[in-house]
Amino acid sequence: MITKKTEYAIRAVWELSREREGLRTAAEIARVQAIPPKYLPQIVAELVQAGLLSSARGYRGGLRLNREPESITLLDIIEAIQGRLDMFDCQRGPIDCIHLPGCELKAVYTRAQGALETVFRETKLTDIHFQTDRRGPDAQ
Repeated sequence: MITKKTEYAIRAVWELSREREGLRTAAEIARVQAIPPKYLPQIVAELVQAGLLSSARGYRGGLRLNREPESITLLDIIEAIQGRLDMFDCQRGPIDCIHLPGCELKAVYTRAQGALETVFRETKLTDIHFQTDRRGPDAQ
């Protein structure tokens, strides 16, 4: 399952891919993408640790992509924030389930998981076109 935190991370990284000149502040990204500002510092720290973003401190500091947008996939961002994407509890490892080990549905779940991972692995930042411009009426 994609968490809200992961959705915010995808939106933040995508926003940085839209305007590549210079650095963007976390406050600006939060405003433009309607991300609650209190969540962004932790998200940014995880994205920096994963090598997707770089940050510069100070008066003229900010954030930028650490790689070209065409080389960053949605799966890269998802795994940076929440680790392996598991749709069902039984995919995470041993659990207490009365249907295991011979669960008839596990094979279906595994196929669904594979299809979802393929979509996220094949979708690059440059493939995303959000329907609305969230920057508001004063956007240039």
